[in-house]
Amino acid sequence: MKTRKIVLITADLILLVVGIIQIIVGARSTVKTFAFSEEPDTITIEKSDENLTIVKDGDKWYVNSERYEANDSSIDSMIEFAQDIKALDRVGSLSNAASVLKYEFDEANAIKVTFSANSKELRTFMLGKDAATGIQCYATINGTNDIYLIEGDYRNIFDKTSDEVRTKVVYSEDAVNISSVSITRAGESVWTVSRHGDAEDLTWSVTGANITLDSSKAAEWLNSFNSLSTTNWHGTTDDVGGEPYVNVEIGTIGKNIKLDIYLRPADPELQGTTDLYYAKCSESPYWFEIPGYNMSKYQKTPEDLQK
Repeated sequence: MKTRKIVLITADLILLVVGIIQIIVGARSTVKTFAFSEEPDTITIEKSDENLTIVKDGDKWYVNSERYEANDSSIDSMIEFAQDIKALDRVGSLSNAASVLKYEFDEANAIKVTFSANSKELRTFMLGKDAATGIQCYATINGTNDIYLIEGDYRNIFDKTSDEVRTKVVYSEDAVNISSVSITRAGESVWTVSRHGDAEDLTWSVTGANITLDSSKAAEWLNSFNSLSTTNWHGTTDDVGGEPYVNVEIGTIGKNIKLDIYLRPADPELQGTTDLYYAKCSESPYWFEIPGYNMSKYQKTPEDLQK
């Protein structure tokens, strides 16, 4: 038999064996998919350090009885992970004490998650420990005792505190809706920059300062007040301490946003401390911190906007 023919026959046999193996592996596949398509309106997360109840009201989600507004991206990730769970293999049972310990379904470590809509349960699952890969974990699904290895970084998505789920946005407006900004530094007079009209009919004015306004600088400055985020929320009462620093009033279509910022200076005797800015805004009942690197727009003077 010629060498070429032997090579062809051998290649055909190899392909046949590979095909048979693929059929066998496919037939023995243990992957299960748990899916639902309804839109949930309630998410509960029960864990040893803190329970969360996240409820949708209108088009927004709120956390716990304090009704902290939730971070949309966190909620979207939770829903995405819950709606399509891929169980790769069954590895044990909750009825086996050794499995409970091995996969960390004990009270101190397990996380129970429930999704509901109109008081109807859509999905419940309990998360044990992460697998060695870090992108899989162990879980029970829909109240059964079966422990599965599931695909995805589920603990990273659901092992959250209320502060982590909470939005860091204090307010957000379209920049084009901002018509004026007034600044009052502690011990100084108020000055205001305003714009009226739109496009070719846009006019600018400044009060409280004797300058010739540069409209390009003024536009960039006003537009920078379109949103404000915090790095750390506080309670509804002042728990930081400090001294009045600057008062800001932002005029928008339909309302004025008021912002009172306080300063707690760095302690010169403590190395590594920095100035701390914290504030209260008319758009939220909670005090919050503003990082120093976001303070420049509140520290502008009229001279910074002149031609």
